[in-house]
Amino acid sequence: MNRLEVDTSPRWVERVAERPLELLSDHAHCELRAAASAQALIVKYPEDVELVLRMSAVAREELEHFERVLGVLAKRGAGLLPARANPYAEGLLAARAHKKEELLLDRLLIAALIEARSLERFVLLAEHLADRELAALYRELVPSEAGHQALFVQLARGRYPEARVHARLAELRAVEARVIQALAFEVRMHSGDVQPATSAR
Repeated sequence: MNRLEVDTSPRWVERVAERPLELLSDHAHCELRAAASAQALIVKYPEDVELVLRMSAVAREELEHFERVLGVLAKRGAGLLPARANPYAEGLLAARAHKKEELLLDRLLIAALIEARSLERFVLLAEHLADRELAALYRELVPSEAGHQALFVQLARGRYPEARVHARLAELRAVEARVIQALAFEVRMHSGDVQPATSAR
């Protein structure tokens, strides 16, 4: 139910692999933002006991991933680079519903799509990175990322009619495709894809 409309090419892995410390730093910031987003849901919906418990666990796990990536950076003699704006997440969040009764649905489904894109790229990194340590890191994180994307959709289904979840997810999936295709390539987890070289005439 949560497939992406646009696939990332293996060329993206080749390019981000050229500057692994930058990728790891951006990845660490992604984990930190994911933990903060889970905590924000707790603050916004404190009366929803199941949501609070689930998001507490997600926030804890995202912080564990943050520390795991930070440890790899430290091992390589590096630290975090300064945080930067995240046009990918901003583009998705700009599509959120304005009606209060629909806002939680969009928060959950946007989180699911972000996790789905991260999962797709973790799998590519695990399969195509020549750096065995980093490939192993991303292979290790794949099951958790898959669990998170499924959890957000499950939580949406538990709070909204199935038909509404399905329809809105399709709409937001199209938004995600437009956002990721509009982004330029950068060495970061949610950049645009690498464009194929055009032959000169």
